[in-house]
Amino acid sequence: MGHIAVYNATANIPADQAWLKLKDLSQAHNYVPNITKCTITTAQKEGVGASRRVSGPQQALDETVTEWNEGRGFVIRLHNGDKPAKPFGDAKFTYRIDSINDKSCKLTCTMTYEMGMGFLGNLLHSWFIGKIIRGNIRDVALSMAYFYETGKKPSKDDLVRLRADDKKNAKPFP
Repeated sequence: MGHIAVYNATANIPADQAWLKLKDLSQAHNYVPNITKCTITTAQKEGVGASRRVSGPQQALDETVTEWNEGRGFVIRLHNGDKPAKPFGDAKFTYRIDSINDKSCKLTCTMTYEMGMGFLGNLLHSWFIGKIIRGNIRDVALSMAYFYETGKKPSKDDLVRLRADDKKNAKPFP
């Protein structure tokens, strides 16, 4: 893959409880901003091969599990039917949970992708699409932690506050 965007958030719940929420593939609309509907499209509800369709006001795409790590996370391929999800030539999203202690865990969201449209796609990525994607990945991680802790989908105001708190609490690299 040509590009990668990664973000970590801490959830104040045990890793095994976070896993119970994450492995329910029908819940993405509760923690992925701008997704309003999530429908499982396969008889298989979890594991490799399980698939869902997520949609929002301006987008709809399919997500199919390509790797499943019980208790830890999974990888999904983003697509529209047999074609890549636009504007990507290929895209995968990894959800991962790591225990910090018996009361909290680290949620890691990683998107690896190649832009479609060749040179133009890469140029658009360097101008603005890359920044948008990195912001979206941050928002997913922060929203997941909020949803896992509260059981509520974050509102737009909640997300603004979560971003501000995250920025305020960020630690520089040593």
